[in-house]
Amino acid sequence: MKASPRSLTLLSFLLLLLLRLAIHTRAEVITLTVDTFSDKVKEKDTAWFVKFCVPWCKHCKNLGTLWEDLGKAMEGEDEIEIGEVDCAVSKPVCTKVDIHSYPKFKVFYDGEEVAKYQGPRDVESLKNFVLEEAEKAAAKAHLGIDKEL
Repeated sequence: MKASPRSLTLLSFLLLLLLRLAIHTRAEVITLTVDTFSDKVKEKDTAWFVKFCVPWCKHCKNLGTLWEDLGKAMEGEDEIEIGEVDCAVSKPVCTKVDIHSYPKFKVFYDGEEVAKYQGPRDVESLKNFVLEEAEKAAAKAHLGIDKEL
């Protein structure tokens, strides 16, 4: 049985639609683990805004979809990544970056912690904070490069 050109067109359209949906629903928040954390936060010229939580923490649960909403709001910011670490699963990471209570929010740039967030827990405040901190960290790193030249 031979497929008609019309059915092939419809099939192609459906495949493109599914692909598009898959791309748009991909996670904007990257889960970091013991195996990935160090390499990811060391990415050159990239700021990582990371949430550290545990599943049993009521304050973490109260965040709801805040972190995912921030990830979506940060789409298109090429040099800023939004990450999260489950400290129940990746305890060595949390110990290494001095996490003792939850939730904690930290910004890393070129592998170094550059800021801790302690402000209001809404998308706009978080977004403004990470944009500002990423810009400061990039400028500082750029000045360091210029001094070496």
